[in-house]
Amino acid sequence: MLFLLDSNIAIKSDPLSAAVEPDAALAMEFHRLATTHNHGLRVHVASLDDFGRIKDPAKRSARLTVFKRYERIVNPPVVSESQRTQLGTPTPGSNDDVDQRLLAAVVGHAVGYLVTQDQGIHSMAHRLGVGDRVLTLADALAFLRNLHPAPPTPPPAVRRIKAHELRLGDPIFDGLRADYGDTAFDTWFLEKAAQGGRDALLIDGQGEAHAAIALLKAEPNGEHGIQGPLLKISTFKVAQTYSGQKYGELLLKAIFEQAHRESMAGIFVTAFPKQQALINLLDDFGFQVRPVRTGVGELVLAKDLRRHLAPSSMDPLAYHVRHGPPALRMAAARSFLVPIEPRWHQVLFPDAEPLDPQGGLFPALLGHQTQPFGNALRKAYLCNSPTRLLMPGSPLLFYRSRDEKAVYVVGVCEQTYVSRDPAEIASLVGRRTVYSYSEIEDLARLGEVLVVLFRQDRVLREDPITLEDLRREGVSLTWPQTITRTRPEGAKWLQQRLDA
Repeated sequence: MLFLLDSNIAIKSDPLSAAVEPDAALAMEFHRLATTHNHGLRVHVASLDDFGRIKDPAKRSARLTVFKRYERIVNPPVVSESQRTQLGTPTPGSNDDVDQRLLAAVVGHAVGYLVTQDQGIHSMAHRLGVGDRVLTLADALAFLRNLHPAPPTPPPAVRRIKAHELRLGDPIFDGLRADYGDTAFDTWFLEKAAQGGRDALLIDGQGEAHAAIALLKAEPNGEHGIQGPLLKISTFKVAQTYSGQKYGELLLKAIFEQAHRESMAGIFVTAFPKQQALINLLDDFGFQVRPVRTGVGELVLAKDLRRHLAPSSMDPLAYHVRHGPPALRMAAARSFLVPIEPRWHQVLFPDAEPLDPQGGLFPALLGHQTQPFGNALRKAYLCNSPTRLLMPGSPLLFYRSRDEKAVYVVGVCEQTYVSRDPAEIASLVGRRTVYSYSEIEDLARLGEVLVVLFRQDRVLREDPITLEDLRREGVSLTWPQTITRTRPEGAKWLQQRLDA
């Protein structure tokens, strides 16, 4: 695969002095994995404009020397009128102009991915619909580790605790203190969150460190003009060390489950406009910016969970994103049975395994590979199935074959692709898939590979749909050996079982 490096990324792995660049260790590890596994690293001629703005001639010359080690994209795509319409027309040679030209290489498929730490570029990519192909260094490193896995380590689990059990001195709170002020934040945490008995979701890091946290508070009467009862996410934070591991989506899983279980009308969170990565994540899961701000200038982002108010014209995928998970429109799209072997089921859906006896909200599968896709809500499934009937919004019933012979996980199809090119397939699935690069190559040797990008809707951990259920209710005549449409005779039962 080809990775386009932003100018700052290109020089991070080549320190020019005793002072090491921030994130240099990440950059060097990414560079090592990419070259070890024969992925291409490219730069864009537009980045020369970035170096041209360096005033110190010696530093400018040194940067250009380092830059020459990388091969440039040949005949890079130009910025299209559609992209200009979306992002505007910047001054030639400006930072924005360079950023748009880099993005044009992604939009024009000259490269698989762009690697940059520039949040402005990430925001523009999100608007252009290519956010999944613009990666931070941590994201890019996690992606390569997925494709070329190391020996297994146990996946993380979300623990539900009380706020007072968190360590206020943990580094994860440093950024919050910088935003709100040391005294103000500590006072709020101790007097409001801790003494108020608020629920906390915690993912443990190495040692005693907090890898990710969320503080939750019920607002029975609503807030910011939003009808209650609401679940307020008063704090949502992933430590920088654990960026790229999809811990944000792992926290959202637990939050969505709690809101559904407690019949909340909605969820809301506040964020400063500079927190663009968080805002983009929430936007991907149906949160919308409200026309109000808090007293300190924060945006208010809310997710409406009142499924009965959704217009009948809303398509099934949009319905799921806006009001779920869980949220399915079974009558609006034909559903499919998707067979999956136990070994893949365990790592793609670790939260469908028996619960951790130590109290985690999701299982800790000792001996199975830790991968970000297991934490995520957005995933990918690969197979050699000949079906081409899947549509965006199609409900997917993942049938665990061989041992359990039951449906434990339900998803919603986002998009499908067909390819025989392993590099193209790996580029399409990004960090979503259970398969390593060598396993993708093995699938491609067997014929065309069907790539199914989907969102996890729910886990039927305690009440799976068994093969006996499928047969008795007319959903399927036998166990599925490939992706199979459910039978119309079982549609009514299936809708009653899952239409929520």
